[in-house]
Amino acid sequence: MPVKALRIAILHYQAKDDELDPVVKQVGAALRAAGHETSEVRVDESVSDLVRQVTSTRADLVFNLCETFAEDYRLEVNVAAVLELARVPFTGAGTVGLLLAQDKVLTKQLLQFHGVLTPRFATFDGRSFQTSGDLSFPLVVKPARSDASIGLGVEKDMAGLARRVKRIREEHDDDALAEEFIEGRELYVGVVGDAASPEVLPVVELDFGSRWNRKRMKIANREVKFAPETPGSPRLVLPTDLSDELRGRMERAAVTAFRALKLRDYARIDFRVSSRTNEPYLLEVNPNPYLETQCEVALGAKERGLSYEALVQRIVDTAARRHGLGVGVRATAGAPAPEPAPAPH
Repeated sequence: MPVKALRIAILHYQAKDDELDPVVKQVGAALRAAGHETSEVRVDESVSDLVRQVTSTRADLVFNLCETFAEDYRLEVNVAAVLELARVPFTGAGTVGLLLAQDKVLTKQLLQFHGVLTPRFATFDGRSFQTSGDLSFPLVVKPARSDASIGLGVEKDMAGLARRVKRIREEHDDDALAEEFIEGRELYVGVVGDAASPEVLPVVELDFGSRWNRKRMKIANREVKFAPETPGSPRLVLPTDLSDELRGRMERAAVTAFRALKLRDYARIDFRVSSRTNEPYLLEVNPNPYLETQCEVALGAKERGLSYEALVQRIVDTAARRHGLGVGVRATAGAPAPEPAPAPH
């Protein structure tokens, strides 16, 4: 069935002196290739401007790429709330999903309730701490509501832990979350679709390579994520040596997390597979993950046979059905039908 062409506004954050994020142009090109009419809506720190610009586009759907607002990543959820209040259809997680996933402590508690394996952890609110069991150093310590590894560090003793907890309180005005460091492989699982029938994409790995300094811990901090790529720097690869049993466990955990946190359209679930036990530990649940052409979700989709354009259209189709826009799933040339989601435990 032909897909109805939509007017789609691409909503993104851009501070006054910042350059345009390349993902905005990439998503726009993919949408236009599918026959949609697009416009770009840049927001900074004005709520009234956000509402005015979005409504003036008369868009059928907003493709929400806005991951921060007024230089505060924690306000991402508020942008979704404004769109919901204005009755504007948009892609990606809603207020509930963003709130649940943003609170990393609550996320871990929900995952534990659903039987998903995560590293043991402790939380610090500036006055006291709570722990889920005995912890062993080293510990990965980060703000409880951080994004993009902001404030993240690894501490090897109590003195370092105390310093980082204090720094998180002072610099990020947030509670601290400390998790046991899992030595092993870093793997990512993309999920696309709705909660009723999510599709799990092939696993993507962050390969630290043979040149990685043995004195440095293999952890995806901000330096690894955002530093310019150089020969020998970590890179994303498609692993070929994972057992079916391990893949199955990760897929079931990813679907469980997607549903438990009430996510929509697309997400990325981050794992560490212990080099000692081969157990997959779920580290992070990322709604509306970065959607650049070479990102983890896009690479997993490509391995499945979905081009970047088809991936973007899949997100649009799912959101359009949810909002009753009458758009069926596009039959993309060369793309197989979605595989059924694995049954959760």
